[in-house]
Amino acid sequence: MARIDNHQSHIEIKRPNIIERQDYKPAWPQEEFMVTLLRRYIEEILFTYCQPVTSNSRVLDVGCGRQPFRINLEKLGYIYSSLDAQQNPESSVNIVCQIDKILPPQMIDLGCFDFIFCTEVLEHVADWDMAFSNFTKLLASGGKLLITCPHFYQLHEEPYDFWRPTPYALKYFGNRFRLKILHQVQAGDAWDVLGTLIANCHPTPLSKSFSNCFLNIIVLMFGHILFKIIASRRLQANVKLNSPLYMSNIILFEKQ
Repeated sequence: MARIDNHQSHIEIKRPNIIERQDYKPAWPQEEFMVTLLRRYIEEILFTYCQPVTSNSRVLDVGCGRQPFRINLEKLGYIYSSLDAQQNPESSVNIVCQIDKILPPQMIDLGCFDFIFCTEVLEHVADWDMAFSNFTKLLASGGKLLITCPHFYQLHEEPYDFWRPTPYALKYFGNRFRLKILHQVQAGDAWDVLGTLIANCHPTPLSKSFSNCFLNIIVLMFGHILFKIIASRRLQANVKLNSPLYMSNIILFEKQ
């Protein structure tokens, strides 16, 4: 019987080298609905729940990437700090570590934060128990935690893409770590799902026969036209597409 080398089995998989966005705008069709949707909801939450702030209020941007929301947070008056699993091209990440690992001393030394901003990160975090434990350690009493993570979206940043949680998963972990829900929404509708689905579909004929190639062209053209119509939001202004499907989980917690 072959012996399993425990040391080898715990070697961490190398993270993909991804250049994150500097501004929160869609960079390609697959992002059109998710990124646009999230920006609107995040800005609404910041405006409604996260101001005014005191002169010494501090925010931690977890999984900050190239910090596309830094300017928004600093305009509100927060003193900005950042954490990510890897350094960005600008070398502006304050603490390089994983939120689901034991926090390094320099992270603990920064003290508690009034606001933790964690958007489109938790789907890439394997150990939610440790992540939420660290959130509660880093939050001041009465501090807020904003989390967004996708429910319907293509695989990305592979192989570090682990979860597509439901609203109940987020509620469960919040309750487990005694975080009060201030705001929760299932963002996006079936039109957003359909547009994202079409953007991720690339038809290919099964053979080089004339009929298959012709049908492939029809499908390609139909998908292109339908995507353009959905992306224009004209259909959504006139027709509601009833469905239980949605795009993203958005939740704001408060530490008691």
